[in-house]
Amino acid sequence: MSKTSVLLVALAGLSVAACGAASETEEHAGMEHGNMHHAEAGDTAALQPLVDDGVMPVIDVRAAWMRPHPGGRDVTAAYFTIRLSEGSVDRLLSARIDGAERVELHGHTMSADGLMQMRPIGPQDVNNEGPLVFTPGGRHLMVFGLATVVEGEEATGTLVFERAGEVPVTFAVRNMPPGMPSEY
Repeated sequence: MSKTSVLLVALAGLSVAACGAASETEEHAGMEHGNMHHAEAGDTAALQPLVDDGVMPVIDVRAAWMRPHPGGRDVTAAYFTIRLSEGSVDRLLSARIDGAERVELHGHTMSADGLMQMRPIGPQDVNNEGPLVFTPGGRHLMVFGLATVVEGEEATGTLVFERAGEVPVTFAVRNMPPGMPSEY
């Protein structure tokens, strides 16, 4: 392999391993994952409002965690699993982490040349067909401009839903995920 090829492979690996940030100028891409609807980031005009079934959704957030900051960077990733305890459908619109400059919903896609890339994704529907999982290698929150967090600390934030409104969440800062979503 040429030095350039080795460098490109190494940089791609570091980006995926560290959940590196996508540039604000990168093109947004939607993703398809099972029964979940995914609009392109910033494309909320294309989304139809959810049907009001008369039952206010109750959101259950579990296994919320955040990676410690990788050396010298002000970006990290956060993960969680959500499901509906009541109601039949809701939509995760956005997220905030206290003290962060911004938080984006992200997903991984495969580029035409076979490299894994992260891209902002739009609102994510959650319904009774199963939990909505944000996990390493899949959907995740990219957290920008947060003061350095280290293993053992906690970060607080808010998940914002179309129908349920704001749901507070506490993210445990850790290197490995707590339990598996199979606890549901």
